Amino acid sequence: MKPLSLRTPSTALVSLLVLSLVCWSLGLSFWFGTAEAAGLGSISDTLAPTSAPGLDAAHRIKFTTPNGLVEDEVMRISFDPSTTAFDLTGLAGADISIPQGAELVAGCTGTPSEVLVSINPETIDFTVCTSDSIASSTTFVIDVGTTTGGNLINNPATAGSYVINIEGVGATPFVDEGDTRVVIIDDVTATAAVDTVFNFSINAVGPGVSVNDDVKLTAASSTATTVPFGILVPDDATLMAQRLLVETNALNGFSVTVQADTTLIAGNGATIDEFIDNAATASTTLWQGPTSIMGSPDTYGHWGVTSDDNVVSSTTPNKWGAGYASYQGNFTGNNPVEVFYHNAAVTSTAGMGVGSTTVAYKVEITELQEAAKDYTATLTYIATPVF
Repeated sequence: MKPLSLRTPSTALVSLLVLSLVCWSLGLSFWFGTAEAAGLGSISDTLAPTSAPGLDAAHRIKFTTPNGLVEDEVMRISFDPSTTAFDLTGLAGADISIPQGAELVAGCTGTPSEVLVSINPETIDFTVCTSDSIASSTTFVIDVGTTTGGNLINNPATAGSYVINIEGVGATPFVDEGDTRVVIIDDVTATAAVDTVFNFSINAVGPGVSVNDDVKLTAASSTATTVPFGILVPDDATLMAQRLLVETNALNGFSVTVQADTTLIAGNGATIDEFIDNAATASTTLWQGPTSIMGSPDTYGHWGVTSDDNVVSSTTPNKWGAGYASYQGNFTGNNPVEVFYHNAAVTSTAGMGVGSTTVAYKVEITELQEAAKDYTATLTYIATPVF
C-alpha cells in the first residue's frame, strides 16, 4: 500500500479563496464599487426676522452636496418630518428662490443646472430638469419666504428644537442627505427708560432791545415775573419783552403759549383794550396805533403780542413776520396764543426759535385814554412737551 500523501493547494487557489472571504465580509458593494450616500456638508437653516413661537419667518437653508445631482433627481426639504409643527399654508413658488447652487425655473429650458419646485403641506421638493446636472461639492443657498414681502412660514406654536431634513425622494432621489435643527424660542425683550427732561424759564429783557425786527426798541427792563410798562405817553408806543428758554428731550419737541386773564384794566374800570381798537385781532398784523375816536373808549388805547419765533406749529411759517414785527390782540380773556415751538429735542443754547425766543408786548394810547395808575393784567405762559 502506498502511503497517504497531502497535496498543498496552489497559490492561485489560496489567493482566490482569501479574496472571496474579504469581499463577503465587506459586502458586495466593495467588489463592484457602487456609490454610497454621503452626508450633506455645512447644512444650516437661518430664520428671519424672528424665531418666536407662532410667528411668521423666512428660512435661508444652506448645504453642500458632495455627490452633486443628475437629471430627474429629486431632493426634498422636510420641516420637522415627524410632526406637523410648521405651517406652509399659502406658500407659493414665487416665495422661493435659489441665490446659489442652481437656477430655479417655472419650466425647463435646457439651461444647465435648472430645477423645478413643488410645495407640499410640510415639504418642498426640487427636481433637476431632464438633461441637466449639478456638479459635486456644490453649495446651495435656498430662500423660503422673504422678509420684504410675500408669504412666510409660520413657526411652530410651541418653543423647542425642530428638525429640518434634506433627502432624496421618488424614483430618482439624489444620494446625499442630512439634518439640521432650528430652535423656536421666545424673543428677548430689551427694555430701557429715559427720564423726561423739560426745563422752561422766563427771563428778563433789558432796555434798548429789538424784538422780531420791530423798529421800536424795548423801553425798560422786565423781570421773570413783571412787565412794567411804566407811565405811558400818548401816541408813542411802548415795547416790553421777556426771553423764554426751553430744554427738553421730548421726541416731538414742545409748544409754549401765552394768555392774559383780562385786558389791561384799572381799579376804576378803565381799560386799555385788545389790538386793534378792542377787535382782539386774531391774525398777525403790522402794528398800528389806536384811532382815538371821541366817545368810543375802545379806540383810546390797545396792546398786542409778538414773538421772535417766526415758525410755530399752529400756523404757516412767518406767523409773527419775517423782517418785520406782526402783532395779535386775541391773547386776552384766557385765550392762549402760541409764541414758541420746536418739533424736536432741544437745548436752551440751540438758538432763536429753537431753544429760545423773545416775546414782546406793545401798548399805545392816545390823549383820550382814561387816567389811572393801576392798569393790570396777569400773563400766563403754558409750556408743554410733545412726546
